[in-house]
Amino acid sequence: MLKRWIVERKPQLPENLSFNWSEHFIGNWDLFQKVLKNPETIFVYDMDGILEYTAERVLEKFSDENGIHADPAEINGWNYLSKLAKEAGMSEEKIKHADDYWYDPQLLLTVRRNLYIKPVVMKTVNYFGAKRNYVLTSRNPEFKDVTLERLTHEFSELLTKNIMIRKNKKKDPTKFKSQSLRRLAKRAPWVVFVDDATDFIKSALDSNIDNLIAVNIPQGKVMPDFSHERLIIIKRYPVEYQAMLPFMYAVFAAIDGPSSTR
Repeated sequence: MLKRWIVERKPQLPENLSFNWSEHFIGNWDLFQKVLKNPETIFVYDMDGILEYTAERVLEKFSDENGIHADPAEINGWNYLSKLAKEAGMSEEKIKHADDYWYDPQLLLTVRRNLYIKPVVMKTVNYFGAKRNYVLTSRNPEFKDVTLERLTHEFSELLTKNIMIRKNKKKDPTKFKSQSLRRLAKRAPWVVFVDDATDFIKSALDSNIDNLIAVNIPQGKVMPDFSHERLIIIKRYPVEYQAMLPFMYAVFAAIDGPSSTR
């Protein structure tokens, strides 16, 4: 298993780990490189699943309280926990509330940042400037304070005014993200949107924002069932983690050139 350490500057491989990051990059590399080379590009990060490894803590608590093994690498949909509860023969009430762990504000405070995402954020902030780096989350409005506290602690490079969260809980989160991206796209030559949820990625691409690149870093086994000329998919490596390691290499290689990752 990889050691839990963070490379804060130039990426390098952990000891005894060797891989070709380009084999985990699916999409138009030339376009990705062109977009990231432009210093006016806006970078937009999702919160849960991208900046923070929320699934790890949520599934850990579910397992501890119910005695059912839940593995982030095995997630196959948003109702993963309720399906596990149903398969285990738990009560209807338990099944109904199996996914409530995702909405526990105290638990969200204990989530750690995703492995390898810190150097990516530092890189994009240093290259594009803090004002061109955003966080776009579908979290409910009541989690704003928790979200700000976590980001201030883990990602002080990001501007709190650039954290985009719904003000109205009734507003559809998919529409909220697409509309937010459209507004940002009017202010930059390119927008890079990074999210783990395929429905948010598809909605953004279906919005016909011509200067938007959508980067999907799949949660568990959930892969896009659609294609698009401006869709980038980063495959998991190692499989027990999110795809942050190859994503980190892709960002550094696009901005500095492939030789920077050797």
